Amino acid sequence: MKLVFVNIMQELQRFDSMSYLTQPPIPFAVLNAVTPKAIETALLDEQTDRVRLEGDAFGFSVSTQNSKAVYDYADALRAAGKRVILGGIHVTVCPEEAMRHADAIVTGEAETIWPEICDDLLADRLKYRYDGSPTPPDQMRPVDYRFFGNRRYLTPASLFATRGCNRRCSFCVSSRYMGPYRTKPLDVLEQEIDQLTALYPHAFLQFTDDNLLASRRYAFDLLALLRRKRRRFATMLTVDQFCDGELMEEMAAAGCLGVAVGVESVDDNNCAAVSKYQNLQQPFVEAVHHVNRLGIQPIALIMVGLPHDSPQALETTLELLKRVPCAYYDMRILRIYPSTPLYRQMLATGDVTANWWLETRSTNNTCNDVLPSSLSMHFRHDRFQPMQLQHLSLRFINELSGTAPGTIARILRVGRHGRALGFATLVLRSRQRSARQARMLLRQVERAMAAGVDGQTRTACCTADTPCLQTGGRA
Repeated sequence: MKLVFVNIMQELQRFDSMSYLTQPPIPFAVLNAVTPKAIETALLDEQTDRVRLEGDAFGFSVSTQNSKAVYDYADALRAAGKRVILGGIHVTVCPEEAMRHADAIVTGEAETIWPEICDDLLADRLKYRYDGSPTPPDQMRPVDYRFFGNRRYLTPASLFATRGCNRRCSFCVSSRYMGPYRTKPLDVLEQEIDQLTALYPHAFLQFTDDNLLASRRYAFDLLALLRRKRRRFATMLTVDQFCDGELMEEMAAAGCLGVAVGVESVDDNNCAAVSKYQNLQQPFVEAVHHVNRLGIQPIALIMVGLPHDSPQALETTLELLKRVPCAYYDMRILRIYPSTPLYRQMLATGDVTANWWLETRSTNNTCNDVLPSSLSMHFRHDRFQPMQLQHLSLRFINELSGTAPGTIARILRVGRHGRALGFATLVLRSRQRSARQARMLLRQVERAMAAGVDGQTRTACCTADTPCLQTGGRA
């Protein structure tokens, strides 16, 4: 019996951003470690491998973004007589949908129940559904990174120290469905760091946690471990953590190179509307200057299409962000994930289409077939036509990703102060690629908008209250 773990990442391959930093699919290594020896295992990772599905059984991790592609692969494999097991966060929130494309599905965390699933697979008695449970910290074991072989990931030394999240943002699905917040024992984490040091001595550690520093006590113990190990690292933070001067100084002392910060919006009304209360009344701009002085590159995660966004408000936001010295801005349009409070709310008002992730073609001239998933739009906004918001998002990327001499000098200066010129160079390359691709996509969107600038379809790019993006006039 040969079981192939399959990582489908089509959507991320279509656009360069900080999320494009390819990294090993660690959950598959976790499952591989508890797979019985009677089963031969292999990994197929679309980030690095050609998709050639050769084996007896296939396990896919399904996200909302890749669900349609995974279902297509799964249907073809089952038609050829292969066994298909689907798991992941999308399967957890849409189990009945996933069951139509699988021999078995797994909800929740699969680690503790995986040996039973494998036994049933070997005995040809797979159940339709298995419900996993949150792995207790005392059952977490070190990840064996040899599972990934010599694949060339941009951030090969990726790891996680925590699971779950203690926040409840209304657009987020993982914090509600993937178990309570838990921390990995530090001795287990230390074994992983030692292994990564041996395998990738020159790579920085990339923590993929949803909320690495949610526990302040664990955070300081973790930072002490990283300082002792002398390993440079990058991670994600919430805005309140980013604005905690003492914590950021400890981060710098521990070897932090860069932090991705969940800003989402500089408008407190927007943050409150999506229950992101940790962002309210925080001195974000001052914190950016502070971490720059510490030698840490701040990367702001920005979301547009939030409830209080309007064309004028976003123009104001764009001008503000141009004056904030972040190393990089990762832009995306609000995603309405299934089973979240925001999804249920917008489904009730008719502002989002049920099962939009299964659509094969864009509707209402939204350019969703052209743009990457992070900039697709599958909901109705009171103040924007779809292409208008997409156009504005691409402008944000283009104008915030410039490489003017002063910007280059600032990013390199922060890198020198943090003794991390290599990371600074990585950021500058990302800015350059993002700006270049944004300009290319802007031309495609503008062509699509221009094709509809007549009579009835003119509203695809403008409204009576906003300038036409093509002509500069009014609708």
